[in-house]
Parts: sequence; C-alpha cells; structure tokens
Amino acid sequence: MKTSIHHKSGMTAILAAAAAFIAASFAGQSYAQGMTDSYLEWQARMQAGPDEYLFFEDDRKQVVSYSQERIVRVCAGESSIVTPLSIEYDDKETLVMPGDCIRVEAMEVYLEPADTLEPNTFLRVQVDTLS
Repeated sequence: MKTSIHHKSGMTAILAAAAAFIAASFAGQSYAQGMTDSYLEWQARMQAGPDEYLFFEDDRKQVVSYSQERIVRVCAGESSIVTPLSIEYDDKETLVMPGDCIRVEAMEVYLEPADTLEPNTFLRVQVDTLS
C-alpha cells in the first residue's frame, strides 16, 4: 500500500508549523523580557554565576542572613559605571567603588547602588562567605 501526501496539504502543514514556531519564538522572548525591564537585564541575569548579584537602577537585595556573625567578602565588579555600591551590615554602612572589595563581619548584609543607575546599565557584585 502506497501513501502519498498531497502537495498542497503538505505545504499547508509546513507553513502552519513555521508560523507556530515564529509565534512561539516571539512569545518566549516577550515572556523573558516581561520578567525584567530590558533584554540586557535578562541576558545579564542568565550569565550571572551562583554567588553573583546584579543590580539595576534602584535594586536593593539582602545577600546574607545568618544567626551568628560571619566574615563576608563583597566585591563590586569592574565597570565603566562610577556609581559606588552601598553596603549596609548590622546597622553600619559603607561604600565600595567598582573594582574594589571589602570584608565585613556581619549577620545581615544588604546591597544597593548608592545612586540610581541609568537604564540598561548594571553593577555586578560577587559575595563570598569566608567563615
């Protein structure tokens, strides 16, 4: 028994599949961008390591919360942005410039840019608990 697909209905199936693929591609991209403000932000978050934090515009994040003091190292990544990183830890506050590191003893550590960042820019920060 020989089966054959009509040329017209085969082309229709191919066109329908292509249209579905294109629609899914745009939907996926819109969904990814919908979770963040920009494609740059989404892409940066996808490339961040496990101990890296990315800060956009007015972000504020608690990066450490322990029941006892620990030594925590915070490094602001190299950047063309001159905005310092504000570090609040156990009722103290300090600033770190991009490219610099600091060690603090703390139970809780909060990080945020000292000034509002421009759109489509970010600070990359590495946080390591040393003890």
